[in-house]
Order: sequence, then structure tokens, then C-alpha cells
Amino acid sequence: MSDYPPKSLPNSRGVTLNSLKDELYSLNMRLLLAMQHHNEEAQEDIQVQIAAVQAEISRMCFGSGLRR
Repeated sequence: MSDYPPKSLPNSRGVTLNSLKDELYSLNMRLLLAMQHHNEEAQEDIQVQIAAVQAEISRMCFGSGLRR
């Protein structure tokens, strides 16, 4: 399990694409660091988190978040 919990945003502000982009950037940097240290457990954990953030971005851009 990762030593660093994901950042949580205050409920009043909600989640924005910019905050998700920032989180994805942070996770990518953590993944790079885990790769450099050959920490496979951390890599797997971070990849799961990256997939979740990417799914949320896709949902916001193309999914049910888009109303006409």
C-alpha cells in the first residue's frame, strides 16, 4: 500500500478536471519514482489509482456528466 494517501478536496468545491489533471500528474511522478526504486508493489498500487483518475476524467468528459 502507498505511504501517501490521495489528496482529498473539500466537499464544497467539488472535483474539477484541473484537480484531476493535477492528481494524475502527481501520480505519474510517484510512479516514476517507484520505478526508479524498483518498488513493484507501489507501482501496482499507483497504477490502480491512475486508472481510477483516468476513468473519472473520461466520465466527466464523455459520460453522464455531459448534459444537453
